[in-house]
Amino acid sequence: MRILVVEDEPLLAMLLEENLADLGHDKVTAVATVDQALSALDEGPVDAALLDFSLGSDTTSVPVALRLREEGTPFFYLSGHASFDPDAGAPEAPMLPKPVSLEALREALSTLADAR
Repeated sequence: MRILVVEDEPLLAMLLEENLADLGHDKVTAVATVDQALSALDEGPVDAALLDFSLGSDTTSVPVALRLREEGTPFFYLSGHASFDPDAGAPEAPMLPKPVSLEALREALSTLADAR
């Protein structure tokens, strides 16, 4: 499964990549910004995505979520905030709390695979 990870915190991005590899997913593209994510999607489709909702000061992954929704690609939001409340323009998707446990990641990917 080709997976896009959008995470602006390098340590968390690395941890997600390692956990995905532990689960047998070696086709992972990890990026830190909306522009990088959109460029990665321009290079070819992905099967699933994990999107950190809040990408730094006043930036969200909503443009990436909209593109994924348009392409029919399933995704989860990631958030380290207890009161996750995406704004009105954000497409609905499940949320995983950060840091994500290996078991939660396994279950989420199973759900995403079933959605395809």
